[in-house]
Amino acid sequence: MSNATSKKDKKNKGHTEESEKSFQHNLDNLNNMLKRFEKISEVSPTFCTAKWLQSTVYLHTGLTHSCHHPPAHKIPLDEIENSPAALHNTKYKKEQRQKMLEGERPNECHYCWNIEDLPSENMSDRMFKSTNTQWSFQHLEKIKSAGSKSDLNPTYLEVAFDNTCNFKCMYCSPDISTTWMDEILQNGPYPTSVKTGNLDWLKEQDRLPIRHDQHNPYVEAFWKWWPQLYKDLNTFRITGGEPLLNQNTWKVLEFVNNNPHSEFNLAINTNMGIQSKWITKFCQVSNSIADRINSLDIYTSCEAQGEQAEYIRFGLNYKSFMDNNEYLLSNAYEQNRLHFMITFNALSITSFLSFLADIRKLRRKFKPYKMLDRVSLMVSYLQWPQFQSVLVLPKEIRQSYSAQFLNYAQENSIESGPDGFLYLEEVEQIKRLSQFMLQELDENDLYLRRKDFGLFYQEYDKRKKTNFSKVFPELSEFYGKCLKL
Repeated sequence: MSNATSKKDKKNKGHTEESEKSFQHNLDNLNNMLKRFEKISEVSPTFCTAKWLQSTVYLHTGLTHSCHHPPAHKIPLDEIENSPAALHNTKYKKEQRQKMLEGERPNECHYCWNIEDLPSENMSDRMFKSTNTQWSFQHLEKIKSAGSKSDLNPTYLEVAFDNTCNFKCMYCSPDISTTWMDEILQNGPYPTSVKTGNLDWLKEQDRLPIRHDQHNPYVEAFWKWWPQLYKDLNTFRITGGEPLLNQNTWKVLEFVNNNPHSEFNLAINTNMGIQSKWITKFCQVSNSIADRINSLDIYTSCEAQGEQAEYIRFGLNYKSFMDNNEYLLSNAYEQNRLHFMITFNALSITSFLSFLADIRKLRRKFKPYKMLDRVSLMVSYLQWPQFQSVLVLPKEIRQSYSAQFLNYAQENSIESGPDGFLYLEEVEQIKRLSQFMLQELDENDLYLRRKDFGLFYQEYDKRKKTNFSKVFPELSEFYGKCLKL
């Protein structure tokens, strides 16, 4: 046997042993999670700890929801005047908690009910969140004691300070992105049946962002709540807009630097498409607080590759995006993790696997830290705008890609061998996406969605000087049919 062959065999053996360890580690985690979920189900068959412990608060619009899947609702000003903790513990949210305690399914939680009601057994986010041992499951008894009426500080809080953003992602809206707002102010809403981007609707729903030059009572309440809240938080996540362009984000980082919290996990949502100077500054600041908190995670978003990703997330330069991700992973402390949030939509379908291949390259380049990959992915399906959902596409296209995705997940699972890179939870997410893609819509609903599909992207191309058929040739014929409806 040659030395080269011997080295290759040893390398393959090493990869195999590492893969087997990773597989066993993930299998053990899955089995333990299922045991914990049995305890959750003892409370009620619809119980979810996230309704108590996980919250997203949009301070620029005064909205909140628990978790991030249900529609956000308005936070009454009189409630936060009595207690800033009402930024999370609204009267409405407490009513939904009571429903869960009684075994009733809150309608707002349909995202998880849809997953759980699929033909085969599927694990919804309710299961993953309720059994999470970092911020959730260990507080089960405290939740049971508090019931639905008492205020509880969240252990996982996500906050948006404002909507400043340099992107105009196709599924975003003026209340979340200032560049979207500028476009709508200049050109008006899109000519879909729901008038996508309609500011009148946002005004009617009381969702218009508070302007930067106006007093914001929600931000004021947050900073009153923050010193006491900080002590109870396990995870604090800042979103936007683009949070690295907001001064409150840097104020939080300064506070954390001055107030060490060994159990505190900080997370930042960033599009990673801003100027490199902000990425460099963030790396420097994050490294300075690395030994003052437990962890720092970075969440970014993408669901396609190359020019298709740039079309979906308008303002993105895909190469710069990937370069920024590599810079971050190369210059941040190795315990920092980068998570890719995938909002799978109709336009993701043709380059989704190519994007996963790019994630695979990153994962191979930046090795795990303490059994945790520094690069992770989370796959969810787009719900709104409805005409951008994958379900709008022809059945034969969805069936073909669904089968491809399912095969890819199985062939690239860590249990498939040394070349596998997808963990069991990630395989499960792709599996449930593949099954979701096979659902059928009511004919009238489908007709309206497809008509809106054509109207939206025709106007999208006009405003942004893009070309749908050139960027998505595989969907060009379908797009043409939508334009004729």
